[in-house]
Amino acid sequence: MSISLSPPKKKVSEQQIDAIINKGGKTTVESIDRPLDPNTTKSIKLIMTVYEMETIKELRDKRPAKSRSRKITISVHDWVIEAVQEKIERERRKYSVQ
Repeated sequence: MSISLSPPKKKVSEQQIDAIINKGGKTTVESIDRPLDPNTTKSIKLIMTVYEMETIKELRDKRPAKSRSRKITISVHDWVIEAVQEKIERERRKYSVQ
C-alpha cells in the first residue's frame, strides 16, 4: 500500500473571509415575518411500521390500472401524499376551514 501526501489546502484570503462574514443573513424573526409561498415545498422524514408499509403496498396494488399495462400505477410516496391530501380535505370540511 502506497502512502501519498494529502492535497495542499486551498489558501483563503482575509478579504474572502470578511466577505463571507459581512454577507450576513436573515434572523429567524425576519424569516417568520415573511408571507409563506404556498408553492414552496417542505421535506419531512416519515417513519412507519413494516405492517403499515406493506398495507399501503397491498392497497396500492389493488388499484385498477389506467390501461392494459401491468406496471404499478402509483408509487408509495404518491399514495401517501394522496392520502394526506384526502385527510386535509376531510378535516377542512369537518371544521369549515378555508
